Parts: sequence; structure tokens; C-alpha cells
Amino acid sequence: MPRPSATRSIDTRDPIPVDRLLPAPEQVYRALRQAILRLDLKPGEALSEPEIAGRAGVSRTPVREAMKRLAAERLVVIYPNIGAAVAPMSLAALSEALLLRELLECDVAARTATAPDPAVVAELDRAVLAHEQALRDGDTDRAYAWDERFHRTLFAAQGFSLMWSCVDQARSQLERLHHLMVAATTTLDQAVADHRRILGCVAAADPAGAHAAMADHLGINHRFLAALASDGHPYLAAP
Repeated sequence: MPRPSATRSIDTRDPIPVDRLLPAPEQVYRALRQAILRLDLKPGEALSEPEIAGRAGVSRTPVREAMKRLAAERLVVIYPNIGAAVAPMSLAALSEALLLRELLECDVAARTATAPDPAVVAELDRAVLAHEQALRDGDTDRAYAWDERFHRTLFAAQGFSLMWSCVDQARSQLERLHHLMVAATTTLDQAVADHRRILGCVAAADPAGAHAAMADHLGINHRFLAALASDGHPYLAAP
């Protein structure tokens, strides 16, 4: 990945709103993280501490703290004495995140279907309906939130909070991939159809079916990532 240059930096025209009653480092971190995950800040794009500080109306210290946190999450690369840039999307990290999700989520779906709780089935159905409505409204952010709610419900049903935290971290790594998929496809309702199939298997107490339905659902990500790698997408890095 090329190091940041003085001619490539984030747009300084739009301010970063900061609530003075809350810690500035946390707010700068959240704003930058959201911009990176949504691809408003592109992989390889230079990040200037003075410019970000100016946009947020804070000193450079909170910006530096935010950068360090983002670097720890592999979302930012810091070059000592040079600057920082948005990290590329690591093919290895994305593949690992997808494998982790597949290993955990297929098993959890099957476990939930072994002895389905009517309350859990009702909550899954609620998530599917809300996801579908969000897509009809054209609100992809809300749709993504309900997508997450569906998956989180399966883990909550088993009391697997530690496993969910691992999946949640993996989803964060995959969020940029998700936004690329949203931009590249017109079949956003496929996730809703997949969730309906998983829900149907859970409600029917069909563990094998739930496992297979979840595997098919997550397989879309594998295929999309493989296509990006095959095409040599500029946002991807091999390591």
C-alpha cells in the first residue's frame, strides 16, 4: 500500500460535530471509524491530524488517541514521522473473519433449532419483518442494524455472549465488505430471504436445515470476496 502523500487527505469542508459534554477522543474515534467502515474514507486515503482536529474543533491529542485505537483495530496504518492512512482491506483478515462467522453461526443456528423457544422464534420473526421494512424504506443503515439483531438473537438464545463478542468483532472487520456488496448488487432482499429460511428451520425444529441455511447465507460473502480478489480490487491487500 502506498504511504500517504501530502496531496491526498480527507475533505475538510464538513465539520465533525463534537458534544462538549462527552469525551472528545471517543467522539473523534467513532466519527472516523464510521467514515472508514462506510467507505466514506477509502482504503489508502491519507489522514491528517491537523485537518481532522480542525474539523472537530479539538486539539490534536484526541485525534492522536483516536488514531491509535483505529490502528489497533487494523483500520488505520500509522507511519512514524510521516502520517497515517486508512488501512487496506486485508484479504487474510476478511477470510479469517468469514471463517469465524461460519464456524460459530452455523452451529448456533443448529443449536437454537434443536429445541426452539417460541419467544426466540417471535424475536427472529420481528427482526426479519423490520429488516424487510427498512429495505422498502430505502434505509440500508437500519436494515443492517436489524440484520445484526437477527444474528445476535440466535447467540442470545444460547447464552453465548462471549461467542457473540467474537462474531461482533468479525462483523466489524467485514462491514467495509458489506458496503461494497451493497454498492455492487441490486439483490439486497436476498439477506431477508435467507433469514426467512433460517427462521423457518428454527421454527420447524430442523437443526440440520438451520445449519445448511446459515452456511448458504454466509457463503454469499465468501463468493463476493473471492470475486474481488480475482479482479484485483484496489481496496484489497494480500497480507
